[in-house]
Amino acid sequence: MLQMPFSRKGVPYAMSARAYYPNLVVVSVLLLGSVILNSVAQGADVSVQLQAAGSYALPVTLYLFAALIGLIFVRRSGLTLPAAAQAICRAASALVLVTLLVALVPYLLPSPPEGMTLPATLFWAVLGLPVVDLALGFVYALAWAPITGSAEDVNAREAAERLREREAQEQEASLKASSEARARRRAERARRAEEKRAAKAEKDRGGKAEKGQGKQGKKGSSKH
Repeated sequence: MLQMPFSRKGVPYAMSARAYYPNLVVVSVLLLGSVILNSVAQGADVSVQLQAAGSYALPVTLYLFAALIGLIFVRRSGLTLPAAAQAICRAASALVLVTLLVALVPYLLPSPPEGMTLPATLFWAVLGLPVVDLALGFVYALAWAPITGSAEDVNAREAAERLREREAQEQEASLKASSEARARRRAERARRAEEKRAAKAEKDRGGKAEKGQGKQGKKGSSKH
């Protein structure tokens, strides 16, 4: 089952931190080291062993780059795998590591073999293709995805469900507060309008009273 809670913050995703962060650090360091090794091995005055290691650094760099991207994807997406699929991914990842070591180590010895050994031939026949390196690197990341229905998987989905409920409650409370605020503003405007009308009516009554008193004063003066 695949979840995509990219926009949700604070959810403990299915891939545990104990698996994610150590892998992230190790893969990042190895990726940086392979890039540096590949650059150094291009120099003119380097040993045969360093040249051999540098030649293997390029496919390893592609593999590690795909593994790094895959780890981030698996962590962020909440991807889970059936137990059998996880076991297959881990077996494939272990096989890649063993193949790399068996193919590379003889060329790091003081007396490297002449020509291509059988493990080296197998390595370059399979991992010499960039697409295969990228695919196997992503397989490594999938090997660390939790099992579907495991405790981590269930906890992540329950946490996501609680978050959705909390967001719905917050949205409902926000809408309620907004409607109450609008009602208060309408009541305040009505009150101010009523006060203005009352003040205007009071002013009109005062003006009429002054006019009446003025007329009475004029009548009294005309009699005298």
